[in-house]
Amino acid sequence: MAGGTVELDESGWHTPARDFVPATHRDLPMLRVYLPFIDRDGNTVRWSRYVDVEEHSASLNWFEATRDLSQEQPAIRDLASCMGQPDETTAEALRDAIGDLPLRCLRWVGYGEVPTDPSVRVFGEDYSPADLVPADLEAGRRIPEFAWDAEKRLAWGGRLYPDSLIVAAELSIFRQLRNDPRLDSVSVRVDRDILPGSAGD
Repeated sequence: MAGGTVELDESGWHTPARDFVPATHRDLPMLRVYLPFIDRDGNTVRWSRYVDVEEHSASLNWFEATRDLSQEQPAIRDLASCMGQPDETTAEALRDAIGDLPLRCLRWVGYGEVPTDPSVRVFGEDYSPADLVPADLEAGRRIPEFAWDAEKRLAWGGRLYPDSLIVAAELSIFRQLRNDPRLDSVSVRVDRDILPGSAGD
């Protein structure tokens, strides 16, 4: 990436999970945080309601994991990804983990927001860089696809309209996220795990 930001690999669709965070943060422990679904009544539904995320690798694909379940539990077919727009519980858990850590972020220009800085290209798409502000992690606001700090303590990345985020974090933040009952998450094995296509795209 150009413009004084951090380097992310220019990879294809079959992308290792580690490639979604800057190279500067790849020595940190990593996890995948699953963002919720929305049912037909507008209620939040966690992945773990239908899939034991702890029993799967971080490469878990929603459609593959629920294909057989949809016959017995047809309500699964009516679920829609939050597409990166979390509920308040999820947003609060992420805010608590970040605390007052200053982060830079990238948001896809296709969402229609007017960029204030020149865009940068990641995975073939244009993103607008900015400082992360508290409003970026509010319920119903789409989470920036990429974020990172200058001190190499925390970073995340995801696909467009994400159904989950790959997070690299220093051990204290990693443990906070992994142990937070408000979140569905699983540890990432960087030698094996990929981030599959988003259920929201």
